[in-house]
Amino acid sequence: MKPFCEVITSSVLPAVRSIMARELLTTYKMTQQEAADILGITQAAVSQYSRQSRGSKVKMLESQKSLMKMIDLLTKDIVDKKVNAREINKRFCDICKKVREAHLICKMHEDIYPSIAPCRECGC
Repeated sequence: MKPFCEVITSSVLPAVRSIMARELLTTYKMTQQEAADILGITQAAVSQYSRQSRGSKVKMLESQKSLMKMIDLLTKDIVDKKVNAREINKRFCDICKKVREAHLICKMHEDIYPSIAPCRECGC
């Protein structure tokens, strides 16, 4: 069984990056390369996020208004250069904690391993 950290890495973080990339491209009118530079990923990854061929759990995250507010604020603060690398990492951790608190990891685990329902693997 995949531990919740692996689910975060394979599903949640790509979805967060996808949301952030979309925001950088649309709201901030950045090029794919500019967005890639800010996110520390490749231009090809930004292209895949913008076509939604990566970050398949976006809709699940978008259903959580408080989570979206955290992602939007982080994106804005990165663009406005109000945060350093340490703060960015902390805020990504805060987003992951919020995902766990909302039991979104449990929903993903149940999709992957139906026999474990109801899942409480994240320990929340």
